[in-house]
Amino acid sequence: MRPARRTIRTVILVTACAIALSSCGGTVRDPNEYGDVTTDGTGYYGNLMYGCTGVEPKDGKYVDVKLESVDYCNCIFDGLKETVPFSDAKAFDKKQATEKAGEIVIPTNIQAVQEKCGTSN
Repeated sequence: MRPARRTIRTVILVTACAIALSSCGGTVRDPNEYGDVTTDGTGYYGNLMYGCTGVEPKDGKYVDVKLESVDYCNCIFDGLKETVPFSDAKAFDKKQATEKAGEIVIPTNIQAVQEKCGTSN
């Protein structure tokens, strides 16, 4: 998949469920921080992984992935947690939820994470 196309696809998938205000996996629907990596599909990590891989964890592992690889999705989570203030990620998630796919403007700090992960995975 071409890098630009992968980035657009990934941002739509990841952000569609990262904050998961109403419908994606996990029990924490509107987290206030990135939190830790969880193996039960909860929190920001679980929501992001569900949106990015397209599957919920089975016995703590993401198997039979339908969308992006687990390594790529973990890279996105780690990159966001290390370099993007949670408030920025949350604001972007909420904003993109009301925009059309072709009109989504990805903040440069989030785009940088996606580009880094796209080249290393």
